[in-house]
Amino acid sequence: MPQQNKMVPLVKELANILCKLEDIAELELFLHGLLTPSEIEEIINRWHLLRALEEGETHRQISSKLGVSLGKIARGSRLIKYGDENFVEIIRKIKGKE
Repeated sequence: MPQQNKMVPLVKELANILCKLEDIAELELFLHGLLTPSEIEEIINRWHLLRALEEGETHRQISSKLGVSLGKIARGSRLIKYGDENFVEIIRKIKGKE
């Protein structure tokens, strides 16, 4: 089974779990208990990377600012350029609410 197909039910299950939480405080407690500090840091770094790409920062600027490899940045860039356009719209929606 290709990786993408394998992820669909897992993502759906995680989304259903997160939707059952009632507020931000509950979500914070859940994430704090579920994820390790390094997993949380990795997710936040990915968000910062995607946001920086969406704001038009160069790969080198992002690498310097976030301390991530150019390979990770290129992956994020491909997601924005060639990935699901709904994903990009969600990034813009979240970014607009910050």
